[in-house]
Amino acid sequence: MKTASTSPAERRYALFLTMVHLGAVATLLLIATLAFDLPSFVDGLPLGMLLVAIGVIMVRKLRDDYVEQLWKAGTASAFVAVIICFLVAPLTYGVLDDLIGGGVAWREYGIPVQLPAAVALIGFYAGFYWRLLAGGQEA
Repeated sequence: MKTASTSPAERRYALFLTMVHLGAVATLLLIATLAFDLPSFVDGLPLGMLLVAIGVIMVRKLRDDYVEQLWKAGTASAFVAVIICFLVAPLTYGVLDDLIGGGVAWREYGIPVQLPAAVALIGFYAGFYWRLLAGGQEA
C-alpha cells in the first residue's frame, strides 16, 4: 500500500484552512453567546478559539498568492461590513423606533460594544469563504 507524502507547503496550507474553519466556528459561537443568554463559562470559549485561530492565520497569512487573495478578500469585506454597519445600524434603529413610537432620538442610539467586532468577523469570514468557494479567481 502506497501512501502519498505531503509537502511542507501543503501541510501549512491545511493548517491555515483548519484555523480558518476554527475561527468561523468560533465566530458563530460568539454570535450565539451574544444573541442568547448562554452560561458564563461559554463566553470565554469562542474568544480563546479566536485568539488561537487568528494567531495562526496571522503567522501563515501571506505564504503564497492564493492565500494572499483569500486574506485580501476577507479583510476588504470586513472593512465594508463595518462601515455599512456604522451607517445602517443607527438608521435602522431610528426607523424601527419611529414605527414602534418609542420617541428615542437617533443621536441617543449607542452601538453595542460587541457589534463592530462581530460584524467585522462575519464580514471577514463571508469574504474569505466567498473567494474560497469561487476558486480564488480575480473578479
